[in-house]
Amino acid sequence: MATPPDAETVSAPAAPLDFERLVAAVLPLDHYHRELEPLLPDLIRIVQLNDQLNGAFRRIADRAGFTEGGEVERKHLGDDAEAVHTFFEYVYFASPAFLSTVGEWPLGGVRG
Repeated sequence: MATPPDAETVSAPAAPLDFERLVAAVLPLDHYHRELEPLLPDLIRIVQLNDQLNGAFRRIADRAGFTEGGEVERKHLGDDAEAVHTFFEYVYFASPAFLSTVGEWPLGGVRG
C-alpha cells in the first residue's frame, strides 16, 4: 500500500501568472515602450498565445519572483532579453505609429 506524501513534501499549487501585469512590467524596459503602450492588449494576447514568448515571459517572471510580488528589472530578462526585444521591435515596426511616419498608414492611403 502506498504511503501518503508528507504535508511538507506537497507543494502548494503555483499562483496563476498575471500576463497583463507581467507584460506591462516588462514593456518599460524596452526602448520602444512609449510607442507600444497603446498596443498593450495586443502584446498581452500574443505573449499568451505564442509558445516561445509565453515561455520567455514565464522564465522572466520566475527569475523576478513576480508571482510573489517581485518587480521585474532588466537583469531578470536574462537569456530571454533578445527574444523579448525582437518581439517588441517587430511589433513596433509593424505598428500604425511607425507605418504612419513612412507614409504607409492608413493602409492604401498615400500609395493608393
